[in-house]
Amino acid sequence: MVYKLYRFYRTSAKAHLELTPELDEIIIGSMLGDLSAEKRNDNSNTRLQFKQTTLNEPYINHLYSLFKNYCGSQPKIMYKFDSRPDKMKEYSSIKFQTLSIPCFNKYRKIFYNSEGIKIIPSNLEEYLTIRGLSYWIMDDGYKSNKAFYISTESFTLSEHVLLVQILKTKFGLDCSYHKHTNGYRLYIYSTSRTKLFNLVKPYLLDHFEYKFGV
Repeated sequence: MVYKLYRFYRTSAKAHLELTPELDEIIIGSMLGDLSAEKRNDNSNTRLQFKQTTLNEPYINHLYSLFKNYCGSQPKIMYKFDSRPDKMKEYSSIKFQTLSIPCFNKYRKIFYNSEGIKIIPSNLEEYLTIRGLSYWIMDDGYKSNKAFYISTESFTLSEHVLLVQILKTKFGLDCSYHKHTNGYRLYIYSTSRTKLFNLVKPYLLDHFEYKFGV
């Protein structure tokens, strides 16, 4: 009971917080990647959960430094054992989550449908900036020979068509999508990989320069 009261007052004290334009851009880009926006029920406010493999602990620490004023606790390392016969391995991840407060509600509305499935909004082009693109790349991008992939398997074919259109028209990137085992992935052609790097370089953490072979 004491803990619940503490949590209530802790959340209430931060319910008035608003987001800077920079944090808004980061959330938009991260929502295209691993970031999730969670609600306990239809009447509750939204919280954000940032989660990565422990190999990307510097990235989580960076994100926490940006969002710590909206959080109630620091990042935590979690362990999970995969007991499938072909795996039999322990995996570790690191995550933190924000408090459930009103300023995060819009991201749940924008990026999730009524069934709670993450989607690509039809007006994404209005929201996605170079800063947002950079955080999306840090989340899910990786080089492949001279080209570049973005892991987007959770999205539908029609959503990939929309993403390709946005990357072409808004950022001038020569790209397409390729069929993979679990769906589709965005593919940035080798002719645009250097351009992509130059776009995101101002925001790219040193930890992720390997994604471009730097």
